[in-house]
Amino acid sequence: MTVPGIGAGGGGTRGGGGGPDLHVTSTDLTKLAGDLDDMQDHLDKQVRRMDTIVDRVEAGWRGPAATAYREFHRAATEDAVRIREVMKLLEQAVRMSRDGFSANDIDVLEHMRTIQVDVGSEVDKLSTPDVKTAGDTPAPPPRSSLDSF
Repeated sequence: MTVPGIGAGGGGTRGGGGGPDLHVTSTDLTKLAGDLDDMQDHLDKQVRRMDTIVDRVEAGWRGPAATAYREFHRAATEDAVRIREVMKLLEQAVRMSRDGFSANDIDVLEHMRTIQVDVGSEVDKLSTPDVKTAGDTPAPPPRSSLDSF
C-alpha cells in the first residue's frame, strides 16, 4: 500500500502531497491492526484493575473525599471507553486499508464514525457499581458461602 505525500522512503510524489510515498506492507498493517486490538484488551484489563484498587481503598474510606475519588475514577473510566472506541475505529480502518479502500469501505467508515456508544453502560461493565447505603454507615462486607464452615 502506498500513502501519498507521507513519510520518507523511495517513490515519487503523487496525489498532490508533494512528498515521497510511504510504502507499507499488508503484513505491517495486519500487525498494526492486531496491536490495536490487543491494546483495547489491555486498556479494559487496566481499567478493571484500577477499579479493584479503588474498591479496596473505598472499603475503609467514607465521606466526601471518597465520593470525589470515586467520581474521578469513573471519569477516567469514561475516558478509557472513549479511547477504546477510537481504537476500534482505527483498527477497522487499518484492516480495510490492507487491500486498498473501496468507495463502500469509506462509506462504512463514515457510518462507523456516526455510531454513538453508550459510555455510561460501557463504564458500568468495567466498574464495580457505586453502592450507596443509608447515611455514612458502611455497607456490610460481602459474605462467602465458605463462612458457614
